[in-house]
Amino acid sequence: MILHKLCSSPFNQLALQHCLPRMHATDGLLLTQDAVYGVMDPSIYSKLLELDSVYVLKEDAVARGVLVTSKQIQLINYAEFVELSLEYDKVMSW
Repeated sequence: MILHKLCSSPFNQLALQHCLPRMHATDGLLLTQDAVYGVMDPSIYSKLLELDSVYVLKEDAVARGVLVTSKQIQLINYAEFVELSLEYDKVMSW
């Protein structure tokens, strides 16, 4: 189980394009920093909804004015991020 952590803008889709095909059903995806903008783009958003475990760092979303409305995408705080990183076997930053 790997927690994939994306921090770069989704509009530079290189990280996203490399990450998504490498994800397994048991993996999770965490959007931080500028990656939170991905929930605002319809094509990226639809890809996120296909995944089982998607998380968005709440502080980064609020700082960027990004609203997360889907119940499939979980808003988490820093303490929950630490908990997630301990739940998964590895954390991979993209």
